[in-house]
Amino acid sequence: MNFDVTHEGRTTLAVDYAGALDIGYPAAIAGAALKSAARAQVAAFADGYRHRLSLASAGKLTAYRIKEEVAADTDNADPAELALIDREATARGLTREALLAEITARATAYRQIALLIECIEAETNAGLTAIPDDAADIETQIHTVLDAAKAQAEAAFVEAVALINGGS
Repeated sequence: MNFDVTHEGRTTLAVDYAGALDIGYPAAIAGAALKSAARAQVAAFADGYRHRLSLASAGKLTAYRIKEEVAADTDNADPAELALIDREATARGLTREALLAEITARATAYRQIALLIECIEAETNAGLTAIPDDAADIETQIHTVLDAAKAQAEAAFVEAVALINGGS
């Protein structure tokens, strides 16, 4: 991973860790700069998942949220909204209760993946912070933390999007 590093009035752009050491930057300075670049990568990675999630389900989420509100209090729901939900349920061969349960599950999946993205971002940054700036194997440790976060996020994302978009 390339990064910019500054120390004692000298700045080097787009250098890798070994290169920074080779041109005389102290390990702790190069390591701190590498960790900073890794944190920026984590933020971009999390933002990418947020964007993918919103693109994958924006329209569905709006409908789920409306239906979820109705499901939360059917006794006080607008009769016209209940009639539309009943109409959709009939078209799908479901009862109103089954349709609302399905929609609630999908809306819950959306919220959980959104929260999980936040958790993974925070945990990954904590993992990066825990790596000593002058660790001899800093690149390996950073890649291990980043790779684990990416694998966890991708698996959870695929599962949640499949559930969110599981119906039409």
